[in-house]
Amino acid sequence: MKLKTIIQAALLSCAPALAMAQTVQIGVPAIQSGTMAQFGTNFVNGVNTALQEVNAAGGITVGGKNHKVEAVFCDTQADSAKSAACGRRLSSQNKVAAMVMATSIETFPIIGFNATSNPPFVVVTSSASNKLVQANNPLVVRYWYNTYSYMPGLTAKFAQVFKNEGRKSSKVGFMQSEDEFGKAWVETFSEGWKKAGGQVGALSTWVIGTTDFYPQITSLLRDKPDLIGLPGACPAIAPIIKQARELGFTGDFIIDLACDPDELGKFVKADQYKNSYFLGSQWNLDSAPVKRFKEQYAKVSKTDPTVISADGYGQTMWVLKAMEKAGTTTDAAKIRQSLGEVLAGDWNLLGISSLQANGETVANVFPRRFLDAGKMDNLN
Repeated sequence: MKLKTIIQAALLSCAPALAMAQTVQIGVPAIQSGTMAQFGTNFVNGVNTALQEVNAAGGITVGGKNHKVEAVFCDTQADSAKSAACGRRLSSQNKVAAMVMATSIETFPIIGFNATSNPPFVVVTSSASNKLVQANNPLVVRYWYNTYSYMPGLTAKFAQVFKNEGRKSSKVGFMQSEDEFGKAWVETFSEGWKKAGGQVGALSTWVIGTTDFYPQITSLLRDKPDLIGLPGACPAIAPIIKQARELGFTGDFIIDLACDPDELGKFVKADQYKNSYFLGSQWNLDSAPVKRFKEQYAKVSKTDPTVISADGYGQTMWVLKAMEKAGTTTDAAKIRQSLGEVLAGDWNLLGISSLQANGETVANVFPRRFLDAGKMDNLN
């Protein structure tokens, strides 16, 4: 009897572990080394925060069974060829039904084969390029802000803000990264700015990984812009701000959603971008779900989150919610079909909505002005 009791007790103690025995993996090709490593770390930490939250609650329930969830990471090193290799490895070796990713660098090489891979897999991405939804790829969705969607309204808001501020001149020059995101941002801002009555100035381009921007900035400043548009993550654009000030630029910057003022302050002194403009979204409205996420993130990562952290968290939660709704962890087509049904939730910190058949989504974006450390004026 004693032996039977011991065995029964052992089995009971293992019950939770047995219930969680099945594991679901999602693929995360992300930048984990090089000059953009911090950007990738922010995204990865967001993914890990989502996994910790879900697993602490018992995992996901699919087909009446609990599944532990984990991520398989692959370092893309901000390189398109390495991104493609990561995508193929995660598909062929790990057989993932979904991948989440933060940039166009990973996205475009991988969406070239995700729908025809064996097995096929869903791509959830924050690529802002319009080419994403023109690819006729049935297994691609955007969890980010489409510049082609929000920029017309945003530039009109900027024009009104500048009019209210009594600006006499508003020539905008651009320091553009040579990738799909940078091209899309500058193209859509320029078009919207012209329609709003603004003046578009010179354009200088740079390659991801650049640290010496003096030649490009010197060329740009010859056109005497009043403002400089900076699409890009904080680690990439911080040296541009610093070097522009060193070269005598006294105007303001217009800084993309991928960079928060608090994060930027880790790379460059706040007085160098004081009174500059940032883009804002639901993430910046300090709602109760955002506050809860910040607390959870700090416990998991021991650092403060950025909007890219919320992006990684949101993409991961979106995939897992869709798996539960679809009743499958392996059928990419069914998971994709369910994504539009589960967008409404507190986990959706970026306020992404209205998933369309081509993978497009929409969200509200508005201008903000950085007044001083900890002080922002939402100009919505």
